[in-house]
Order: sequence, then structure tokens, then C-alpha cells
Amino acid sequence: MSVEHGTTCPLQCPQRLLCLSSQNFIQAKRSRKRDAVLSFVSRRLKGLLSGLSSVGPKSSQVSNSIQPRASSGSFRQLNQAAKPFKTGRLQVTQLHSLYFEVYGNPNGQPAVVFHGGPGAGCYANHARFFNLNHYKVVLVDQRGCGRSTPLGCLEDNNTAALVADFEALREALGIDRWLLFGGSWGVTLSLAYARAHSHRVTGIILRGICLMRPSEIQWMYGGGAGNLAPAAWSSFTADLGKRELKNPLAAYHKRLTSPKDANSRDAAAKAWMGWEMSVGFGLSDNLQRWNGQKWDPAGSQPIKPPSPPSVLVNGTQHAAQPSSKGSPRAASAMQTPAQASASSSNSSDAGSSSSSSPAPGSISTSVAQAMLECHYSFNNAFLEDEPLLEGLDPLRSIPCIAVQGRLDFVCPPRTAYDLHLAWPEMELLIVPGAGHSMYNPGIQQELLKATDRMRFLAQPQSGIDRRQVPVQRARSMASI
Repeated sequence: MSVEHGTTCPLQCPQRLLCLSSQNFIQAKRSRKRDAVLSFVSRRLKGLLSGLSSVGPKSSQVSNSIQPRASSGSFRQLNQAAKPFKTGRLQVTQLHSLYFEVYGNPNGQPAVVFHGGPGAGCYANHARFFNLNHYKVVLVDQRGCGRSTPLGCLEDNNTAALVADFEALREALGIDRWLLFGGSWGVTLSLAYARAHSHRVTGIILRGICLMRPSEIQWMYGGGAGNLAPAAWSSFTADLGKRELKNPLAAYHKRLTSPKDANSRDAAAKAWMGWEMSVGFGLSDNLQRWNGQKWDPAGSQPIKPPSPPSVLVNGTQHAAQPSSKGSPRAASAMQTPAQASASSSNSSDAGSSSSSSPAPGSISTSVAQAMLECHYSFNNAFLEDEPLLEGLDPLRSIPCIAVQGRLDFVCPPRTAYDLHLAWPEMELLIVPGAGHSMYNPGIQQELLKATDRMRFLAQPQSGIDRRQVPVQRARSMASI
């Protein structure tokens, strides 16, 4: 037996020297301590990871980091469809009458939808962005569109008048304060209303940020967006003369608001809506191929021999047609709100259908929308004297969540970023890979989350100024 002299034996053996057996004892003791430490660390790590996974979905709603793109199967679907519990009309002037619907819980938290366009009208599906067990949701067709009358009327139709209409509707429905939910043009109108009546607003949810500034209008109708959809832009400007090409918006304004006849007006409206749908919903992710006659998704069809130049021009016009595989909003853009709800899971919620067979001398809702969009765009939304980015101080204490598609070519992210700079308390979410549609899976999911969160954020705050409270900063702004 070998021994190591000069060391006390922990086994208290007679030799009181560290023998080989005592060395084994010490090594075993150290090994047990190491195993115990490793086991403790492992249990702690598992506990921490389990805790993180249990709060992951909840905390991701307020995370400042860029969120990974979820698979299509993991996106939230719209809430269940329901019928309105109240419908009606509000006579706001001797000329204009507004159609409205109210969905959800009569005693729920009030919310109002500001639809886009201008002139697009409200759809029953808009109410499905809210949990109708908790919300009381008001949908209203703005002046001159949808089921409001007279359809397509431009007289007394401006932003200040629309703001006054919403305030009159709030009073008529006996609502003290409400949540604002607006997309695209609805962003402009929501902010204009909130600026004028901030004490009536509990919170704001925005999608596809649009402020109707001259630079934004020039982008859409001055050729900027045409660089992204050149075939569609060629179709949009095909019937304009050389002088008109210098200002396509003015040319269309004349054709839509002071037409020679109804046929020329309707042709201009068709071209206008075709251009808008092409930019907003018609830019396909599929490989596109010119087959000698027209553009189509590349497939197995053989390429035909080149056609004469005259056919190529007609083929370019075909390319401007919007994709039938776009969003639900794109597919129903030419329908009335009643028709759109009928094509969803809420067909019993139909109503009048003014665009299916217009009466002689009347106009369709799509023509009315083109007229209203052109009317507001040509006049810079009647906001030149009061740009929306100026005078935002009354809004900065109001909770606001804004959702913006990174690939939105109708309302590019630059506008969202400018609003963020002017309103740093606002929470801004940039959705990767998403365009303009509120039905894009990523945008739809963030809007559903926003309405859920606003049930708690949009409560009376007893005079608390949110500018003095830690706020949610914009997500992924550094990479815009």
C-alpha cells in the first residue's frame, strides 16, 4: 500500500496518513459535490426556460425586437362573424345621409371604424377585428359612398365635414368616448378627428399610415409608384394626352368630376381603380412572364411567337388587371359592403346592393369611390392649412398602436416613420413582407392583438399624462 507522508487521513485510520483508500474517498466526495452543483444548475435553467416559454406569446406583443415571421398556419384568424344589433341612418345635412351599423355588446367598450378610400365604405368583416363580447363596434359609410346617400356626391364633402359627421354620430348614439380604428385614408381621418376631439378618444389603432401630404399624393399619382408597376402605370396613363401626362391627377380629376358623358367618366373610374388595385394588391410574388401576348405567371405553357407591335400595346394594358389571388379586400374592392359581407361567412348580413345593377342615371359604388378618391387627392384632403403632423400635442397622451407593412407601396413606411418622429409615444409595428391590405396575415394578426390590448390600454387614466410614463418605442425602426 502506498502512502503520502505528511497528510492527515480523513478516514481516521491508525496510520493517520493519506492512504490510497482515503484518496478514493476524497475523489468520490468531490464528484458528488460536482454532480449536485450540475444538477442544481440544470434544474434552474429548465425552470427559467419554462418560465420564458409560458410568457412568450404575451411578452412578444410589447417586444422591441424584430419578430420572426411565423408560418401561415400560426397566424390568428378573424373573430367570429355576427349580425349588427342596430342599423340606421343619420341625416347630417339637408343633402347628406349616413348609413351606420353597430355590432357586438351593447354595453361593451365603444369603438368606431374609419374606412379607407376615400369612398371605400365599411364592410361587415371590419367588425371581426374586435372581440364582440367586449366591444361595441360602430361602422359607418362616409359621405357619398357605400350605402350613404347621395352616392358619389362631392358637394359639401371634405375632411372637416366628415370629422363633424363622426362627432354627430357619437352624440346620436349616446357614446361618451370611443376607440378609433382606421386604415389608409382612415388614418388621416382618424387623426383629424382625434386632433379636433381628443377628449372623446380612449385610444387609436392605425394601419397603413397615410397623412395625405402632397408628397404622398405625388408618389401615387405622379409616377413614383409607377416605377414599381410600370405596366399598370402605362395602362393608367394610356388615354392621356401629352399635356395631361404632365399632371395625371389633374387630368383624371377633370374626367371624373366634369366628364363629357357618363361613359367617359366610367371609363376613367375603371382605369383609376385598376391602377389602385395593381399597386395595392396586384404585385404578385410569382415569377411573371411575357408570353408574346400578355403577362402571366410563368408555368408550363409554351411561349408563343412574338406578336405584332399593335398587339403588344394591348397586352400591356392586360397586365394592369389586379390579381384574383390577392387579399379578400382586393377581391371585393368593387363590391358594396353588403356584397363583401355576403362573400364572407356573413351572407345574411347583406343589405342593399347598389353596385350590382345601377339604375339608369345612377352610378356604381366603384365609380363613386374613384370620384371621391380623386376629389380628395386633387385637393390635398383639404388639409393644406392644417397639416396633420402639426398640432399633435393633444394626441400624445392617448394610447396609440400603428401597424405598417414594410412592403406597402400605396402608403410607404416613410410616412409611418415621420409620424413616429412627431409622436414618439406612439407604438409603431413594422410587419416584414406585408403590403397594404389589412387582411395580410401578419397585419391582420397585429391588428387583432392591438384591439385585445386596447381593452386595457384605452381605459380612463385619471388625468395621467402618458408623456410622463415609460412608453413602448417603435419596433424595428433602425432597419427602416
